[in-house]
Amino acid sequence: MRLLPKAMREPVSLAYLLARASDTLADTEGLGADLRHEMLLGFGEILHGSDRAAWLVKLSDEVIPCQHHQGEKSLLKMMDEVFAWFHDFKDDQGYAAILKVMDHILHGQRLDIERFELGQSTRLTQDAELEEYCFLVAGCVGEFWTELGYISLPRFSSIEAERLKSMGINYGKGLQLINILRDLPSDLKQGRCYLPGVDPFDRDAIMAEAARWRARARAYLGDGHAYAKSLKSKRTRAATALPGLIGESTLDLLDHASWAELEEGVKVSRRDVYRFTWEAFFV
Repeated sequence: MRLLPKAMREPVSLAYLLARASDTLADTEGLGADLRHEMLLGFGEILHGSDRAAWLVKLSDEVIPCQHHQGEKSLLKMMDEVFAWFHDFKDDQGYAAILKVMDHILHGQRLDIERFELGQSTRLTQDAELEEYCFLVAGCVGEFWTELGYISLPRFSSIEAERLKSMGINYGKGLQLINILRDLPSDLKQGRCYLPGVDPFDRDAIMAEAARWRARARAYLGDGHAYAKSLKSKRTRAATALPGLIGESTLDLLDHASWAELEEGVKVSRRDVYRFTWEAFFV
C-alpha cells in the first residue's frame, strides 16, 4: 500500500482494514463456528447501515478476549472507528467498490464456515467450488483493484476495463490458490481439504492434485503479470506486480517441497521479498 499513488492509497487501506478484521473474526481460535458466522453476518449488515452497538458489545465481551495476536486484537478494539471511517467515506466514488468487495469476501468467509464446520463436510467435490471460493475471498480483490484504479487515476491501464477486470480476478484467484497449496497440511489438520475430489488421507493423491492446481495458479499469475505491465503509473505497477513476483517464487518452492517441508512451512525469505520489491519497479 505504501507503493500506491495517493489517490488509491486511502480507499485501499480502508478496504484492507475491513478485510483483515473480517478475516480475523473468521479465523479466531476458541470461538464456536456459530458465533463466528453470526459476527460475520453482522459485520456485513453494519456495512449496509445497520446499528453496530450490540455487535460491538458482543465483539468486546466474547471475541476480543479469545484473540491472542496483539495486532489483530488492537484492530478489533478499533472497529467502531473503522466502521465510522467507512461510513464517512460514503460520498467518495470508491465507497461502492469497497462495499462490493467486502460483500464478496464476507460471503466467502461465511461459506467456508457453513461448508466445513456447520455443514460437517471435510472436502470440496468440484473444481467450480474451489474456483468460486478463490473468487469470493481473493479474485474479487482484483476486480476491486481495477474498479478503483479507473476511478482514481485518469490513465490507469492500456487495456480496456472489462478485460482488465477479468485478468485481475484471475490474478487474485492465483494468489489465493498459492495460499491454499502452501497451507495444505495445516488445513487438513483442521478438517478442511480444498483440493476437489481428493481423499484427504491419501498424501500421494493430494500431492498429485496439488501439481495440477499449481499449474493453474501459474497461468493465473501470468494474467497478473500482463495486468501489471499494462498500468501507466509506475507506483501502481510496482504495487500490483509485487504479490505476483512473491507468488511465482513460492510456486517454485512448492514444486520441490516434500510433505514434511510443507508441514514445516514454505515461505519466501525476507531478503527475496526486498529484492522483489525492487524488481517490481522494472516490470
